[in-house]
Amino acid sequence: MANLYVNAVPTADLNRNTEWFTYPGVWTTYILIIFFSWFLVLSIFRCTPGMAWTIVSLAHFVVTYRLFHWKKGTPFADDQGIYNGLTWWEQIENGMQLTRNRKFLTVVPVLLYLISLHTTDYRNPMLFFNTLAVIVLVVAKFPNMHKVRIFGINGDQ
Repeated sequence: MANLYVNAVPTADLNRNTEWFTYPGVWTTYILIIFFSWFLVLSIFRCTPGMAWTIVSLAHFVVTYRLFHWKKGTPFADDQGIYNGLTWWEQIENGMQLTRNRKFLTVVPVLLYLISLHTTDYRNPMLFFNTLAVIVLVVAKFPNMHKVRIFGINGDQ
């Protein structure tokens, strides 16, 4: 019989700020949060499905850019400040590039982009905002952008 359970390897990451993302089921939870956010937007605003996907995509952009690529450090004092100069994205898996988690977090905005464009029939205002959001998010996730601050924005003082 097939193995129906995930073989979780103990994480080597000692950073409590990022180790939770290595747990089994986090990807599924992340996707479910996005789907239920779309359903909530669709229900509350009573808009078209395409407009709801655009709102969810842009909200995803704002939240993930702020939390993953802008905010530095950790909320825990026991790391003694070794992560104070790093964003959450730079802390993930001790800075290793092109890991499964990083690829997943790069693919999600692209899929949201494609879904929102297709469901809005590639109409101009949504096309522009979604394209701008996905470009900013994907470029921020490039391995070449690791610890890079463009024009010194969000750099250490």
